[in-house]
Amino acid sequence: MPLPLKPGYNFHYDRTVRPPHYEMAAAEAYTEFYGISYMLSGERLIYSPNFTTIVQAGQMVFIPKNLYRRTTYISDAPYERILLKFTDVMVSDLFSAIGMEKYNRLCEEHVIRFTKDTQSKILSILNEMEKEWNSYNKYSELMLKGLLNRLILLCLDERIVSGVHMLELKKKNDCLVNAIKYVKAHLRENPSLNETARQVNVSSSYLSKIFISHLHTPFSSFLLNEKIVCAQRLLLGSKMNMTEIAIEAGFSSSSYFSDCFKRATGLSPMQFRKGGADSLGDF
Repeated sequence: MPLPLKPGYNFHYDRTVRPPHYEMAAAEAYTEFYGISYMLSGERLIYSPNFTTIVQAGQMVFIPKNLYRRTTYISDAPYERILLKFTDVMVSDLFSAIGMEKYNRLCEEHVIRFTKDTQSKILSILNEMEKEWNSYNKYSELMLKGLLNRLILLCLDERIVSGVHMLELKKKNDCLVNAIKYVKAHLRENPSLNETARQVNVSSSYLSKIFISHLHTPFSSFLLNEKIVCAQRLLLGSKMNMTEIAIEAGFSSSSYFSDCFKRATGLSPMQFRKGGADSLGDF
């Protein structure tokens, strides 16, 4: 069972090498502090009341407060790990800025995986922590707090989730959100895939793949659906005639608008308008 933090301390750094077949005699109890464990070599089986997992070299485990856990060997090799323990004082500013739920998300993922490049960045921060810890002085807690916050933010931004690097995932999400915003704001101009891709600074093929992988629909189907939704709102919320609505919703002609609308809703635009507000449903 890990020792509690030293009186007056809000942080603890421990780097340990264990021999083969090392098994903890009792479960660790994280009560008034959090933990971060980073495996430098070897592998371990971790089990707790809520989950069981295997952690290997280059991987990290985030530990919430009020957790009991235990580790044991699963190979004949020794292992080395770095364990950080810290109180709310060390992360309160970070949690205020990003929300504690993001740290909890890291804990819930159980094992955090990184690319080789990110592992190098993590080791650099941990080595700075070790130097500061070994020469602890009245300014060390402030220094360690900054390094700890930087480490957590790095893990949030650069971890691998479902085989995808978080920076790549964020890029995809930002690209998709910006593309959707552009389409909604420019329906009248009937924005093409190429035009939208240029506006969000990606290739048209890349944007097409993102729409299919994230929304499970081609860009053209998404665009048409947005046009129909826009037309439904205008039919029920304005006194525009069919030609004006077709133009506003990005259709090339009123006849083409009418054909697309009927295929999508089963009603002509006039039937939909006469049906009243109830036809709008959830739009």
